[in-house]
Amino acid sequence: MPKIKSNRIAVYVYRKTPAGPEFLQLLRASEQGEYGGIWSIVYGGIKSGETAVEAALRELREETGLKPTAFHQVEFLEMFYHRGRDRVNVLPVFAAAAPRNHKVVLNDEHTDFRWVPSADVEKSFLWRVQRQAIAIITEDIVSARSLALNLLKIQSD
Repeated sequence: MPKIKSNRIAVYVYRKTPAGPEFLQLLRASEQGEYGGIWSIVYGGIKSGETAVEAALRELREETGLKPTAFHQVEFLEMFYHRGRDRVNVLPVFAAAAPRNHKVVLNDEHTDFRWVPSADVEKSFLWRVQRQAIAIITEDIVSARSLALNLLKIQSD
């Protein structure tokens, strides 16, 4: 029977542009395990004694150098089955707003980055769960349509 584990977080970084929102993708270094060499988002582990929010902000800073201008909890959980570990993973999802001129500073887990316009999300994001998260972030947070937006806000400058 597979175990259910929730010890990781997912952070989607976006920036607003005149043409619409863009989402940050990071290219995982090839030596980064089974998912090395693929474009992804900020993922990371939750350390002992750390909350999911603390882990998300720490991983965001470590992987991109970003201090977000706004940071929200997303009304969505990434869930997927990891066949190799016979485990169901459940990740809280966060959205981080970046200034348009933010200079991304990569750590050694990644070798490149790119900003993906919302029109290209369907063909640029590998996993369905990522595309679903982006659709929710775009509608609820970027477009500010969620009635719960103020309750989802974790921080803003």
